[in-house]
Amino acid sequence: MQMAQKPVLKNAQDFIEFFRRGGEYYDRQYLPNLMTDNRPDPHALKVLGEALLTDNDDVRDRIVRLLQEVAYLDYPAYELRTPEIIDLLIGPGFAKLDGARSDAMDLLRGRASTATLSRYGDVFLKALKEDPGGSVLLLIAKAKPEGAREEVDRLSQLPRWKDNESMRIARAAFGDTSIEDEFIAGAKQKEDAGDGIGLGEALNPLVRIGTQRSLQAVCLRMRSPLIIHRPGVQQESVRLRVMSALIYAFPEEYDLLKPSSVWEDTDYIRVEKFCTQKTGVRYDGIPRPEFFTTLPDVRAE
Repeated sequence: MQMAQKPVLKNAQDFIEFFRRGGEYYDRQYLPNLMTDNRPDPHALKVLGEALLTDNDDVRDRIVRLLQEVAYLDYPAYELRTPEIIDLLIGPGFAKLDGARSDAMDLLRGRASTATLSRYGDVFLKALKEDPGGSVLLLIAKAKPEGAREEVDRLSQLPRWKDNESMRIARAAFGDTSIEDEFIAGAKQKEDAGDGIGLGEALNPLVRIGTQRSLQAVCLRMRSPLIIHRPGVQQESVRLRVMSALIYAFPEEYDLLKPSSVWEDTDYIRVEKFCTQKTGVRYDGIPRPEFFTTLPDVRAE
């Protein structure tokens, strides 16, 4: 049987045609063909932008993921901060009300800092008014643009948004402290019950709210002694989950916050100092747990 020949992707148009034929996984050795002098090639971005503007959802979705890869070649870090890539994501990327649009929003909110996103607040507010949904609500919650609170409050009165978690996060992000208190109390309840997995999950809405109070509540758990037990798999300090959650709020500090950066107790201390500097959290009277990261768990279920 003759083996199918892998495509050679020499330029942006080759990538697009590959996606149009149903291709999804490409050889990353061809990504530098979209660069010039270690920067995203302007012509390649123009071609990708035109396809992103007009193609179907599947092709658009794959272009969004490709743009993430190209951005990494420009700034080899977790944070998304390449201006040309961001312009494509919030320009042609928002052009259609489809899954690719939601994926572009999710990429932006997960990988771009609040400072970066705040420059595009008007675009995000327009998108919220055009087609409100979970992805844009969470993006708005992180960017916190001027004028968005009124629109969030208006939408929250509609029946379809009753009890929707993305809406609750957005409302808390714009000052509804009663909702924020519920999320903070939920995290404490899991902690008091010794539920490390539940506490780790409860941190996610708090970092998405992104207010000082919510981030302080997350940062306080850098002193939590809880260990997450996965029988027969692994034991893990919940402090590593705290660090992973904080990456959402501070993607520009990925190297500091990534769990794999912890080798000794001084690494946890550095994160605590960062938390104090960024959120004003204080650890007075909270003892520091014994140093622990992860270990295999060989206990029987």
